[in-house]
Amino acid sequence: MRDNITLGRLGENIAISFLKKNGYSILHRNWRCLFGEIDIVAQHEDFIVIVEIKTRRSSAYGPGYLAITRLKQLKLIRLTQAFLKRYGLTDHMCRIDIVSIAMDGNSRPVDIELIKDAFWEQ
Repeated sequence: MRDNITLGRLGENIAISFLKKNGYSILHRNWRCLFGEIDIVAQHEDFIVIVEIKTRRSSAYGPGYLAITRLKQLKLIRLTQAFLKRYGLTDHMCRIDIVSIAMDGNSRPVDIELIKDAFWEQ
């Protein structure tokens, strides 16, 4: 379990650096409420962006973004609604992005994929 925590933290650090280089301003990291946790809340252009990070050391199960099931999507939508309500931002444009990071055996990123507006409420 400790190894996954370390991988998750490393992935978050890599994602934050990547997002900043791509014009995102980081507002919150690991924002928590009763429903769970949002990895990163950022602003990009006119959008409040909820960012889910998935980091993998192996491609055996495919890219990290494939781990975001419909159940996880619904949870992220609920978390997004809670965040927007908590800070009085319900009238702002918002989207959910995914950063999927593939690492090599030395814990260095070999691929970083940003999926903007990855999914939405249906």
